[in-house]
Amino acid sequence: MRTRFLLSLLILNIMACEIFAATPTIIINGDPHVGEQVVLAVRESDIPSNGSVEWSITPTTGLNPARIALRSGGRECSFIPLDTKTIRVLAVVADRNGNSVGSSEFMVNPKEFAVKISVVIEDQLTLWDTAKRSNYVLAPDVLVEKTPIKLRAELMPEFKGEHSFKWVSDAATELLSQDHDDIYILRSEVGESEISVTAFNSSGTKLGNGESVVKISLPVSAFEDSAREREAWQTWQRAQELWNSKNYSAAVATGNRALTLSPRDTEINNGLKAMTLNYSRFTRAQKLREDAIALNAKGSFDDALKNLRTAQIIWPIDRGNADIQEAEQKVNEQRILLQEATWLRDTASAYDNEQMFEDALEYYARSIALISNDAISSRMDKIRTRLVKIADADKYAGEGSKFERDGNLQEAMSKYTASVLSNPDAGLKQHIDEIQSVLNRRERQAKTLYNEGRQLERRNPQEALKRYKESLNLWDDGRVEQSVQQLERSVRLDNDVILRGPEDFGIGTKNDATRLIQEADKLYSSGKIAEAISLYRKAQNIAPSSEIREWLSRVEKTEKEREAVEEANALIKQANALYKSGRVKDAIDLYKKSLAAHANPQVEKFINANQVK
Repeated sequence: MRTRFLLSLLILNIMACEIFAATPTIIINGDPHVGEQVVLAVRESDIPSNGSVEWSITPTTGLNPARIALRSGGRECSFIPLDTKTIRVLAVVADRNGNSVGSSEFMVNPKEFAVKISVVIEDQLTLWDTAKRSNYVLAPDVLVEKTPIKLRAELMPEFKGEHSFKWVSDAATELLSQDHDDIYILRSEVGESEISVTAFNSSGTKLGNGESVVKISLPVSAFEDSAREREAWQTWQRAQELWNSKNYSAAVATGNRALTLSPRDTEINNGLKAMTLNYSRFTRAQKLREDAIALNAKGSFDDALKNLRTAQIIWPIDRGNADIQEAEQKVNEQRILLQEATWLRDTASAYDNEQMFEDALEYYARSIALISNDAISSRMDKIRTRLVKIADADKYAGEGSKFERDGNLQEAMSKYTASVLSNPDAGLKQHIDEIQSVLNRRERQAKTLYNEGRQLERRNPQEALKRYKESLNLWDDGRVEQSVQQLERSVRLDNDVILRGPEDFGIGTKNDATRLIQEADKLYSSGKIAEAISLYRKAQNIAPSSEIREWLSRVEKTEKEREAVEEANALIKQANALYKSGRVKDAIDLYKKSLAAHANPQVEKFINANQVK
């Protein structure tokens, strides 16, 4: 009986006991990061009722002993890693009596936070589009030299606590004011700024670091040029508004200010020329009307009427016809017929003087229909003959212009001469003389090249062949062509040989110079500065101009400045790499070399602060 009782008691004790895993499971609150609290817990089901957990951590983290905090009655522990070294965590689970029922080891591998650097765009940047006559917004990644740029640092993932950032820049970049996560930088030249940042928690533990290259691509001068072009166009619009409101004098003055702001703006230039011409017509008409008042006061009604009608042709005004009708009423009725004929004649004469010949013929015809006049009939015959000659002259001039564009100057001269014979034109006659001078210079230069070729033919046949072909580029000569054919039997020019033409010797007309300037302007607008400079120089050699000389000087200076900045930036970039690798003296030498290429106050400041003693 006693044996059975003991056996039953043993069974009850066994049934009352809890069974737990020998290796309890440790749970972590997420990915562990340096400087941020890590929480570990033993799975609840692995701890006996009224049981306990004993925690131990090895080795110590960083330079300080591990500070472990227990939570939830010791079932959880927390600590803050100070570096990225692996931390061994041991959890020993005991029952209510303190007997160990299992243990587990857990390895914690902290990692640093990633730090992202981004540019904060606070205001949209705009430039003036001269072609579209409107502002356009620059892309967000376009940054400006000599302008504070806002950078922002972000911890990834988000850090759940207080933190701070320490920023470092390269020698060419200045760090301005910092506002917690944000900082402002400044670079005085176009180029790339190398920026790095390190994050710390409130205890000074390093959380992580990041770096970025910020490209500053737009010079401040682009904004200055843009503002000037915008102001020029707005000033020109005000000039047009003044003109439309009939404030002609103020309109011309305002238009001149617009052209001063942008002297190379073709639309403003042409518009101002038209405005100035119309203003000249307006002032002439105004003077005629003032004279008409004086003539009326003296009783010279016919002359006053002539002035008023001429003024209305030159510059019509709303009250002009009424003024003319009032003047007509002052003329004696017996002279109405003669006065009408005189008016028609005078109107025709005004059209005639303005070279508006078709209108002049119409009014002359109406005049002699009232009163026959041999002098007027003779004038009408001359006008008809003149119109025929003008038409012929225009046709010949157009043909000559086409030949000139095609480079056939001799045919162009023939057509221009025919045009001048049909209708004398001082400007065209001067152009003919200019072409003849160009032809004479081409012939002389061609002979010089031919003679040079003959001297070179034995010792340097290829160079001689080049001279012969360049001679033919300037002047068609059968003797030179024959020399080319004979020499090409034994030698050939390389495919990449560039033969000089008339423009390379400064030979050409003003039209050639204008064409070269237009081509150079297109190259300049597309950023091909070196090619543009070459064409500007050729144009200047052909037709020297103070405007082009000054513009060429500016372009050459700008190109040299750009090349100097590029050279300095390349040296700065090499120096930055040396400085990062610890080769401070070599870096300082390169920074100094960059200053020789182009001055930079930030680099000078950096050298003074880091000078190797």
